[in-house]
Amino acid sequence: MNKGTFYSVGVGPGDPSLMTIKAVETIKTCDVIISPDSGGKENVALNIAEQYIAGKRVEHCPMPMTRDQKTLNESHAIAAAQIAELLDQGLSAAFLTIGDPTIYSTAMYVHKRLAAMGYRTKIIPGVPSFCAAAAAANETLCEGAEAMHIIPASYSGDFLQLDGTKILMKSGKSIGEIVETLKKRDEDVFIVRRASMADEKVFHSLEDFDNNEDYFSIIVVKQT
Repeated sequence: MNKGTFYSVGVGPGDPSLMTIKAVETIKTCDVIISPDSGGKENVALNIAEQYIAGKRVEHCPMPMTRDQKTLNESHAIAAAQIAELLDQGLSAAFLTIGDPTIYSTAMYVHKRLAAMGYRTKIIPGVPSFCAAAAAANETLCEGAEAMHIIPASYSGDFLQLDGTKILMKSGKSIGEIVETLKKRDEDVFIVRRASMADEKVFHSLEDFDNNEDYFSIIVVKQT
């Protein structure tokens, strides 16, 4: 029996209309949809793609929101083993991930494990959340020879020393502290919460920011 193929599928930032044609086609043709389960109240990736997965088999892989590396490694190993069983049956599997799979995606940890185990793996790119955020704010991210840096909010260095536009992702609970730091430095900043989603919110001024600690917040510090 031929083994199935594993696809890491980017479903975009939130608006289903921003899913790529290739992502939709992949979801439609795959036998099983893999959904990471962080234990939260909503499953954003599944919600985005719901109109294309009706009637399909959906498997949930527990993916706890933690920085404990041992726990993360264990969950990735369990997920890879779970998916490998499906692939061994000749079933193709699409692991749905918000934005693009190659940018801070849980999918890639599983993807790399399955590739190392000898399974066929493919990446289906998606629209990154920071591009949707820039569009929502009606702003460019970089022009000409300007550099652009994509930084996790947990970054321990002084990101403001970097030349060019700085994009801070996964801000969550640290967003209040970051905003206060940026206020003191008088930086050119905009913040977008839940870009392209129904409850999207754009803050063109730090003074207007309401300190909501939503995980889906993007902070953009422009080149000055």
